[in-house]
Amino acid sequence: MKNISEHLDFVKSQAEFHERMAERFSSDKRRSEQHLNTAGKFSDAYMFFKNCTENKSLSDFSGAESLHLSLEELDGLPDEVLAELSISDSDKTDFSIITLINNAGGIASLDRIIFKLYKETGELVKRANLNARLYRMVQKEQIYSVPGKKGVYSTTKISPNEEEAPEQIISGT
Repeated sequence: MKNISEHLDFVKSQAEFHERMAERFSSDKRRSEQHLNTAGKFSDAYMFFKNCTENKSLSDFSGAESLHLSLEELDGLPDEVLAELSISDSDKTDFSIITLINNAGGIASLDRIIFKLYKETGELVKRANLNARLYRMVQKEQIYSVPGKKGVYSTTKISPNEEEAPEQIISGT
């Protein structure tokens, strides 16, 4: 998907085109005014988009690289580099959850996550605390809620119109 800055030249060229057309049809007042009106709209759009690209705020950030490091990015880094990164115990738990979901086929229920966390790490987590953690992970787009399935999470985005996930994947059987 293209971003705003890639469309700026097109919008500007459309404004210039309609200005030329307004001059060309200067003898036809109605037609000339329509082209000038359209040129004005394209000029306004150009300035708006240009301002958007120049005045990005943190809330507008949606670049390919997230503000958070992913498990894949950390995989294979030397211990010296890992020691320099700000990776908290909470981040490590998030990474464990992502790994658990991936190992379950990419989709897992809340119950499956609680069970696997206990089996693999010995960590007993409260359902409400894990629910809050999963919600934050969804907000950071580390994991995704499965549409139409309450308490089911995936490590890849699943659109609502895709075929439902097989029940054996969700239940972990």
